[in-house]
Amino acid sequence: MTPMAAPESPKSATGPAAREPFRLDADEADAIAELFNIGMGEPAAALSAMLGEEVHLSVPSFAVSTRARITSEVGGDLEGGDPDDVRPVCAVRGSFTGPFTGEALLIFPERGTLALAGRLVPVDPAAEAPGEMEQDVLTEIGNIILNGCLASLSNLIGGEIVGAVPGYGAGAPAAVIGSATDPVLFVRIDMALAAGDARGHALFLMDIASLDAFREAIRRAMAGL
Repeated sequence: MTPMAAPESPKSATGPAAREPFRLDADEADAIAELFNIGMGEPAAALSAMLGEEVHLSVPSFAVSTRARITSEVGGDLEGGDPDDVRPVCAVRGSFTGPFTGEALLIFPERGTLALAGRLVPVDPAAEAPGEMEQDVLTEIGNIILNGCLASLSNLIGGEIVGAVPGYGAGAPAAVIGSATDPVLFVRIDMALAAGDARGHALFLMDIASLDAFREAIRRAMAGL
C-alpha cells in the first residue's frame, strides 16, 4: 500500500469559519484524517494481497459539503475531470450506524471496474460495462474495504459501528451519490491500483446531526493512540 497525493478538497476550514457550528477545527480535521488513514490500512493491505498488486491510497480529506457538490467533484474526477460528464459509474454502498451514522460508498468508473475485476476473474476484452460476475467482484471488494474500515474505526473509538451488507448499484454520479443540498460530513479517500488502470474513491458521508458524537469519538480515539 503506497500513499497517493492528497486530493485537492480541503480538510477543513480554518480561521473564523472554523468556529461555525458545522465546522471542525484544523486539529480535529487532522485527527479525522489520521483515524481514517489507520482504518483503511488493514483492508487496503488485504485487497492488495488478494489482487497481487499494490493499492495506492491518498491521505484522507474531510469537509462539510453536500451530496450535490460531492457529485460534481467526484463525478468529474472519475471521468477525466469533466463535472458535466454523465457516463455511468459503479458503486458499492451500505449504511452504517453507531456513535455516528451515515453511508459508505466505493465508486469506480465502468472501465476501472472492468480492470479491477479482471485481476480476479476473466473479463471479455470487448465488454463496455460490468456484467454480473464483475459486479459481484466489485461488491466483494467493497465489502472488504468499507466494512473493514468501519470495523477498524470501531476498535479505534471504542464504540461499535455496524455496517449493513453493502449492495451494488450503477448509474450517473448524481443518481449514485445524490443531489441533495443538505450539509453532510464527508471523508474521501482516493484509491488506485499500481498499474494505473483502476482509480476510484472510498467515500464516507455522515449525517450532520452526528457531528457532536463524531467529535467525541475522535477525541476518545486520539486519546488512546
